[in-house]
Amino acid sequence: MFALVFAAVALTTVCSQSTNHPAAFGQLSEAEFRQPLPEPPLHQSARTPSASDLLAKIAGSSMQTAEFQIVGIEPAPRLQGQIGAEVYRQDGKLVIKGRALEIQPLDEYLGQNPDIDGRGNYVVIDSTVYKRGSTLSEWQLSSIGDLDVTSSAYINPATWASMSAGRVLGESSINGSSTWVIEGADEIGRQFRAWIRESDGYPLRYTTSYVKVKGRTYYINALYQRFNTQLAIIPPLQSNHGIARIGEPVKLDSGSVTVTDVAFDCLGTAIRRPAPKDKFVTIALTFSDVGPDSLSITPEAWRLYGDGTNGASAIDAGNSSALVPQVVEPVGRVSGLVTFEVAEDAYQLITVGKFPDVTAVVSVFLPIYPNGQPPCSHLDG
Repeated sequence: MFALVFAAVALTTVCSQSTNHPAAFGQLSEAEFRQPLPEPPLHQSARTPSASDLLAKIAGSSMQTAEFQIVGIEPAPRLQGQIGAEVYRQDGKLVIKGRALEIQPLDEYLGQNPDIDGRGNYVVIDSTVYKRGSTLSEWQLSSIGDLDVTSSAYINPATWASMSAGRVLGESSINGSSTWVIEGADEIGRQFRAWIRESDGYPLRYTTSYVKVKGRTYYINALYQRFNTQLAIIPPLQSNHGIARIGEPVKLDSGSVTVTDVAFDCLGTAIRRPAPKDKFVTIALTFSDVGPDSLSITPEAWRLYGDGTNGASAIDAGNSSALVPQVVEPVGRVSGLVTFEVAEDAYQLITVGKFPDVTAVVSVFLPIYPNGQPPCSHLDG
């Protein structure tokens, strides 16, 4: 098992570099582009195995699953249109049989990558790659063999059997565990290195790099840990067909749902008022059932995300036009309001409605109050 001491050292190194910023206005710091996880020292050994023997040991090992953490650097926008680099960390898991891998999304800003389906943003099942820009976006499908220099699919050791130009560079040590270091090219021609524990053929580390903007080099490192736990990775459901706009119908199995309007309310009703520094956000929904089946609807199926809002549930604000749980029969049409309570400075919002086979995602951005003043505080003032 991958030792926690090495992980702690690695993360200390990352944290010390994650605050890198341009050295001066309009300039980039070379420190931004350094490998965030320096490689352990390498030395030669008289008993170094061949690349084919080491690959056979990896393939024949008892490893079935593993969890891992990616520590890398990726392109990041800087002043005057320049592109720098920033450190990122993501957790993932993999399964050897079926060559499955899943990487959890980043959520550095609350509500940016909300967990709406329990899945990561990057999933590989055999040769198919499922990728989405955020958890609110629809899945894009591609092949593991497509040329994508930023690909993380080859973190899975199950892909290393197809390594070309493989060679064993020598011996190294990771927290006291002796490892062989192998280098080769993956299926898309990208060079990578892997540190293989000598005792059992388990991988402890993977490193690759790619050249992108203006010849700059970016790194992907994976640290493997927690082997052979119970893991299952299945293809993600294709229930989200992208972010719709207000007034754009989202197709359901028996009809459609449309967000027809959105508004904020600082005063509330006689039954309920927003808490201090909060506001109500109300979305207007219209359901149309074209058959042949009926459509069950409820305000509890809807959540609100974005701008620090992470899955706000519908509330009962005492609105006479509120949507109520009901069944819409074929050729029926029902409209109603769903209300949420959020911080008064939340504007860039997304609503998500969950249905048996469809995830409706609709942008419900609110107009920003003039001069950037919070609307409710301004009204109360």
